[in-house]
Amino acid sequence: MKKLSPIAYRALFFKHVWRFMKSVCTPMELSQGHAIAVSGGLDSMTLLWFAKTLENQGKIGPVRAVFVHHHTRSGQKGDGELVEKFCLQENIPFKALHVEGLSSLESNFEARARKIRRDLCRADLGPRELLWAGHHLDDSYEWSMMQKNRSTNPRSVLGIPVRNLKVVRPFLCVTRAQLKKLCIFEGITYRDDPSNLDLRFDRNFVRHKIIPNIKKRFPKYLKHYAQLSNFSSMMLKVNLLNRSGSICEIFAFEQGAILKGKHFSELQIQELLHVYSNTDRGEIITPIQRMLMAIENKKKGPFQFSGGMEIYHSHRLMMIYRQGFKNYDESIAKVLSTLTREELNDMPYYNRVEFNHAWNNLLKSTDALLNMPGYVLVLETDSLCKTLNTSVYDPLFPKVSAVCKERGLRFISFLKCLDMWEVKKQKLPETLRLLPLCNLSNLFSSQA
Repeated sequence: MKKLSPIAYRALFFKHVWRFMKSVCTPMELSQGHAIAVSGGLDSMTLLWFAKTLENQGKIGPVRAVFVHHHTRSGQKGDGELVEKFCLQENIPFKALHVEGLSSLESNFEARARKIRRDLCRADLGPRELLWAGHHLDDSYEWSMMQKNRSTNPRSVLGIPVRNLKVVRPFLCVTRAQLKKLCIFEGITYRDDPSNLDLRFDRNFVRHKIIPNIKKRFPKYLKHYAQLSNFSSMMLKVNLLNRSGSICEIFAFEQGAILKGKHFSELQIQELLHVYSNTDRGEIITPIQRMLMAIENKKKGPFQFSGGMEIYHSHRLMMIYRQGFKNYDESIAKVLSTLTREELNDMPYYNRVEFNHAWNNLLKSTDALLNMPGYVLVLETDSLCKTLNTSVYDPLFPKVSAVCKERGLRFISFLKCLDMWEVKKQKLPETLRLLPLCNLSNLFSSQA
């Protein structure tokens, strides 16, 4: 095969990666800011150069570099100086973030360093910025191999995620060899990290001891891995994001996700925990199975999982979010406590069609998770409240529950109300006086 000239190689590289990027980022996201995580190594320096070139071409918004100094080896100072010098030459804003209290002698150094680095970079992001990481196809294959031997997460076959919330990895469509070729053609300077040769770390053991034998025996292993990964990703996506209702519907948000359905798949739950979790490790299959058994026994949770995650179950709903997540409980309670009895009595009546429309509007709203599981005050007689099987307490909304208990008010979730209305329609009127609490959260937000 004829060798490509540097100019032709560069053109094909840009065309390939740019097409890949457009498949995982929206035009609006690409037009906004981009923080590039740069360590000074080949991969990240090439990524920074690539991003700046796209900015110069007017294809993406402003680019800046973020360097994380771990303070675990002397050479990191030189890495930072190299990145800063490149940024000065290319007129790229540069920022160094510093890690305290980390030691390379710790048994879990790799995992801790990765988590701290990721948390620091995410915390430094602007509200409309994406964080770019320089992982490539070889990294994904190595990660997949490690995960399959130490985890039962089905996502391990897919390798490193191309997109995880605001983190994107544009180079997961190219190999280390392809990056190095571009780096040589363009004269991009970089520094090698000597810790990449330390076989104490799983990644290095796989990279230097196992993969060379695989490569020798199966030269096209990366090509086949990429095809298998793409196919597996497609199949998992079909199962995970199936909107036909065969398993359940998923509504994803920045803060977490909502699953809606009668039955919940272990695969779906595992995938979502992986997406939103703060860690790549941790046994979750057994805890998920225990949770699903508890749900069958009418338990709601919250159920806690590794990586700082919680799951809460309500009638045909499951909410997945990070621990410490704050909903609109306090906001709604403040407004609810100020409403007079006359104002409550003036609330409008809903029929089932109107009420279902209000529920669908809530699910589509950007702050849906903050209102979940979507409680509604039932401003009817005690007899009707009993027929609907309303509640006076919910652990996700303790302050709202306290106000309701003090004022003798009862509530029910949107979905449960719709289901009960259908099942017991012979005992219930055509219209009910209801107050969706999300209306109070919207009122509070507009007054803030």
